Amino acid sequence: MTTCFHGLDFVTEPGVVFTPRPASEGLVDAALERIGTAPARLADVGTGTGAIAITLALRAPQVEVWASDSCPRALELARLNADRLQARVRLVHGDLLDGLPRDLDLIVANLPYLPAGSTGYDDEPEAAVFSGEDGLDHYRRLLGEAAYHLADVGGVLIQFQGNVLEADRSELPWLLTRLESLATAAV
Repeated sequence: MTTCFHGLDFVTEPGVVFTPRPASEGLVDAALERIGTAPARLADVGTGTGAIAITLALRAPQVEVWASDSCPRALELARLNADRLQARVRLVHGDLLDGLPRDLDLIVANLPYLPAGSTGYDDEPEAAVFSGEDGLDHYRRLLGEAAYHLADVGGVLIQFQGNVLEADRSELPWLLTRLESLATAAV
C-alpha cells in the first residue's frame, strides 16, 4: 500500500508501521524554513516509513539527513522508500537518539504522544502511538538527551497533538514545560 505525503508516494504497512499523515507535513515545512538553504545536519527521530526524513532530503539536498527508529520493519520500509525515491538518508536502528551523531543542527520528531488506553488508533501499532500515562514518556526522554546531540545553535522541532513546536538548544526545559501544559489541557 502507498500513501501520499508532501507530494511524494511512500510505501506503508498499516498496523505494522505508523502511516504518515498530512498533519505531519507542517513539521517538514517548519524544518525547511528553519534550515533554509545552508548546509546542515539533521535527524528525524522515530522515522517510521521515513516520510519526514526522505522529504527533507529531497527538498533540501544540501542537508545531511539521519533517521532513527527502534522498529526493524520501519527501517526496512524507510530504506525501501529512500531507494525508490532516490533520497540520501542515513538510517540507524536505535532508541530515540542512540547511534545518531552529535553536533546536529536540527532534530525533528513526531513520536508517540497518546496516553495509554486512548482510543481511535486501533489500526496503528501500539508502540507508534502510546507513550505512558500522560503521553509524554518519549518526548521527556528525547528532550532530556537532545542537548548532548545538538550543536550550540541547534534546535528541536516536534509535532505534538497536531501542533509543531520549536525550541533552540537553550530552550529545551521550556519546551518540556509547554508539552506538559498541553498534555494536561487535553485531559
